[in-house]
Amino acid sequence: MTNDSFPLWQKENALQRLAGNHALLNRVVEMFINQIDEKYVTLTQALIEKNQEKIRFTSHAIKGVSGDVGADRLRHYASLLELLSATDNWAKIEEEITSMASVINATKSEMTDCPANCS
Repeated sequence: MTNDSFPLWQKENALQRLAGNHALLNRVVEMFINQIDEKYVTLTQALIEKNQEKIRFTSHAIKGVSGDVGADRLRHYASLLELLSATDNWAKIEEEITSMASVINATKSEMTDCPANCS
């Protein structure tokens, strides 16, 4: 199964984890959207520095916030990147980080096109 086979946003699953609280999901989504670009910039800087620990830590953080909000495809990219950070396969790490940018943008777009309380 490739990362692209995972849905961008599992809104209903995220809503269930928050006991059906639409207002809370809206806040969580807003926080995600406000924070994810900064985390991605940190990740790209870590790649430039070839800092494996920073890549591991940042990809783990992205995996966590993505899981909280139901951004499954991004969570899987971050999980793979976290594992790759233990290797010296810089070409694959760079490839995954580059691919992650479009997943972040698509996820944010889906979230803003259909906020947490839309059906």
